[in-house]
Amino acid sequence: MTDVAYETVLPDQPHVSTPPAAPNTPFDSAVFDAARAKTIKASRDAGNIHLDQLPWYVETMRGREIFNVHDPKVHGVIRTVSNNGSIYVDWANAYSAEKELASPIQDGNKTVFRSSLGPHDFKDYALVQPATRPQ
Repeated sequence: MTDVAYETVLPDQPHVSTPPAAPNTPFDSAVFDAARAKTIKASRDAGNIHLDQLPWYVETMRGREIFNVHDPKVHGVIRTVSNNGSIYVDWANAYSAEKELASPIQDGNKTVFRSSLGPHDFKDYALVQPATRPQ
């Protein structure tokens, strides 16, 4: 059998054609997890400090700039840490806010885009390291 679209032709109706259905391939969580682990390991080997390596206290996290190791264009600043272990992040730009499904929040006179990260997500985010100065 060929991959030809199913066609319906009626004598008094115009010709209608439907595209062939996309193959139904199930999600392979093992492949996804392996790729995720590989990216995280490469980031740690490069010297990045991930959020799961820090104690999750407000004092150690608030104000720190972070990025997503899987998509380094996603940047944000940690706003606060909740008592259930989640952290709240103000995302730096529209791209980051969209990728992180952030909601607009009124913060004083400005609107920021904020979302939370749970403890399971901490290994996917690393601290932005300050540029080292030549000595």
